[in-house]
Amino acid sequence: MARIQVPRRPRPPGGQALARLVIHASLAVALVTAVVPFLWVTLNSLKGDDAIFNEPFSLPEKPRWANFVEAWRVGRFGIYPWNSVVVAVPTVLLSLACSSLAGYSFARLRFPGNRWLFYVFLIGLAVPTNAILIPLFYTVRGLGLLDNLLGVILPQVATGLPFGIFMMRAFFRTLPGKLEDAARIDGCTDLGVYRHIMLPLSTGTLGTLLIFSFMASWNDFLIPYLFIREDRLRTIPLGLLYFQGAYVTEYRLLFAAIVISFVPTLLLYLAFQRRFIEGITVGAVRG
Repeated sequence: MARIQVPRRPRPPGGQALARLVIHASLAVALVTAVVPFLWVTLNSLKGDDAIFNEPFSLPEKPRWANFVEAWRVGRFGIYPWNSVVVAVPTVLLSLACSSLAGYSFARLRFPGNRWLFYVFLIGLAVPTNAILIPLFYTVRGLGLLDNLLGVILPQVATGLPFGIFMMRAFFRTLPGKLEDAARIDGCTDLGVYRHIMLPLSTGTLGTLLIFSFMASWNDFLIPYLFIREDRLRTIPLGLLYFQGAYVTEYRLLFAAIVISFVPTLLLYLAFQRRFIEGITVGAVRG
């Protein structure tokens, strides 16, 4: 006997319109919250101090591009961005390499303690950096890495690994097993499967992880502040701190310095925007 299927009642048009309106309104609020501070800081970086106080939300009548030149010169931004690059690039490369390898191992390989070891790494997501500052300081000092950029790179890699492993494992679990089986039939080892099959397919997720790792390293203040004391080794967040202390009343220079500090991360996001959107949804349906 044929089964009778009762058609589902369609949602009323009014409910769909209301839900769409709520979603669009929420997105608009999030957009304004994210964009307006950047625009406000950028506009004020092109004004004089008087215009900033008298008309803080107006467009600059005559953009003062010299503010950026002066902030770059007096704030020693020829040194601090370079130090940030020296820290961020190795941090990103090490984070991508270690996270992709560990994520592949946890997702595709079977070995004793696989699941429990992965849970141990996940604990790192719940432990803030502030909670481990004291043992971290003694560890870095014991290794002789104080006032050394390597003493900043290694802790940043370690604190970023739990999130990177979680993201890469989620992606590798979404890939069909037939790809791995075909590679093994062709004679690939575990490392060969990772190198020739898994890694080329994970470029979108790696691009997303690259952005997260770079932003975390570039904007990190606490770890460099704890381990770096010499002025020649300061990164941009430390440079902004001491710059603000020296030029606390010259807001045009402060705004210009802030714009200089966030331009690299903005350019990186624009360059990897498509891959970021693709990779951020990895594992949303299947974990």
